[in-house]
Amino acid sequence: MSSMERPEGEYIFPYALPLDAVPSRRHKSLLESYKMNLARGGDAVYDMIVGDLERFIELGAQQRAADLLLVLRLFVSGWPKGDAAD
Repeated sequence: MSSMERPEGEYIFPYALPLDAVPSRRHKSLLESYKMNLARGGDAVYDMIVGDLERFIELGAQQRAADLLLVLRLFVSGWPKGDAAD
């Protein structure tokens, strides 16, 4: 499991993403590229996104980190309630 909290937890990121951020075609495309790994399981895909997000934060790539935060929100919004608690 990643060092980040699960979706029902509280995220702590150095970059604020407005709650009204609108996903672009690029965000949706990036999400679809992660979803190609769903055969590994939803938790694995979640961990992949969070791992990439952590790396972008460490590198100081603010825009990339913000993009991935939005992709992560899109991904977990598709999880049924209760699935993220495992």
